[in-house]
Amino acid sequence: MEDKEKLEQITNCAMCANMCKHSCPTYLATGKETITPQKKARLILYEEKAFIKDEQGFFDVMFQCAMCGACKAHCIYDDFDLRRFIQRARSKAFQKDILPNDTAKRMETFRRFGNPHGERQLLEKGTGDVGYFVSCSAYRDQQVPQAMDRIISASKEQVHEFGGADICCGAPLYYAGDTEGFKQAAEKMKEEIEKRKLRKVIVDCPSCLKMMTEVYHDVGVDIDVEFVHTTVFLNGLLREGKLRVNRASATATYHDPCILVNDGGIATAPREILEVLGFKIREPVYSREDTHCCGGLSGAKIGDAEVANKVNLMRIDELKETCADVYLSACPTCKSVLSDVDMKDITEIVADQIIDE
Repeated sequence: MEDKEKLEQITNCAMCANMCKHSCPTYLATGKETITPQKKARLILYEEKAFIKDEQGFFDVMFQCAMCGACKAHCIYDDFDLRRFIQRARSKAFQKDILPNDTAKRMETFRRFGNPHGERQLLEKGTGDVGYFVSCSAYRDQQVPQAMDRIISASKEQVHEFGGADICCGAPLYYAGDTEGFKQAAEKMKEEIEKRKLRKVIVDCPSCLKMMTEVYHDVGVDIDVEFVHTTVFLNGLLREGKLRVNRASATATYHDPCILVNDGGIATAPREILEVLGFKIREPVYSREDTHCCGGLSGAKIGDAEVANKVNLMRIDELKETCADVYLSACPTCKSVLSDVDMKDITEIVADQIIDE
């Protein structure tokens, strides 16, 4: 632990009443008290005081976390984020080569291909000083960048699209605890953006956005451009009248991506988009800052595939309760793993409603 203040912070969390567990998706999905936020904090404190050893069992618990920020959203302590302490523990696990099997497999894929999906393909099209970074997850889907292509064309905006599987923000390395590898990915991203002389970058993936606007700075990499999420960009186009759209007569449920709302603070823009498009919104019980994580890709933020699957199934059941006509999100990973409810990205629904001229 670096200083007395941080030791005091983790002690406060470890000795807290643990009420935030009722917002923790990994706890709610598994019922395991040992992986509640407070119990993780207690283990971190015990490990710091050398009451327990930093061995496999300790590290396994650190990877049974969605890193979603739900506990932060409901924490009584200002400026405390348990994820930073969990991240330090994960870095120790990486240094000791004690990663969960699912995370280790994903890291092997990353080392071979430079992304977590095992693909190699660079996307480059368009011109201008406004960029649209197509994340590796969105590129795999193709429907999201294709929808954005139609939107860009209809709005007459000049946008330089780049990304694909060959340029990754490094989030999988970060969550696996590979700090040095993550820093290298951040430096590569900075180089890719600067060589294109961009002043603004639209980002479709909330995790990419978090890395670029927050975590890169933590490893000493700063990029002097404005980063915006696609929902903010699309909402602006609609509000400025740059897109002519049909109004729908259907119900829609929007799933808040955990990182987008808890770290990006973005919950209003997607709903304003749906209102402009004419959808009647049916909110799930857990929405906005109370949202539950989709579970993500196994071996990614949650290093335990079984836990990730349980979180995923729990969220699917919650969404199905609304019986909406359309289910939407604003994260390519959420769309992928919530496919049981025929999830669409909000970019796709905007493109679908465009009136052709």
